[in-house]
Parts: sequence; C-alpha cells; structure tokens
Amino acid sequence: MKTDLDMLMQKKMDRRSFIKHVTVGFVALTGAATLIKTLTGVNNTTPKQAASYGANTYGGAKTSAPKS
Repeated sequence: MKTDLDMLMQKKMDRRSFIKHVTVGFVALTGAATLIKTLTGVNNTTPKQAASYGANTYGGAKTSAPKS
C-alpha cells in the first residue's frame, strides 16, 4: 500500500485529475463506512416515546384509578 501511495504521489497530473483522485478517495472512504454500518445493522438511535399529556410521572407516581 505504501508503494501504491508513493507511485501516486510521484505521478504527474493536472488539477482536474487531482480533484478526480481526491473525490474518488473521499467517496470510497465515506461510502465504505456507510455500507459497513448498513450491512452490520448498527443503529445508534434510541427509541423515543411520543410526548403527550401524562407521558411522565411529574407530580408523583402513577396510581390506579380511584375505587368508587
């Protein structure tokens, strides 16, 4: 891999081909990470509870309905 990098650094190229090489490398790195996350099923999100009236125990613990 080091020899490949050395060969790439020694290669004469114009601005257009340099930008193309950098873009391809960036897409390869970010695309590979996204692909690995997708295939392994890694999900860093936590399930969220819908906020509504009475969704929490503000003011005390929930109790059962009063008996009549």
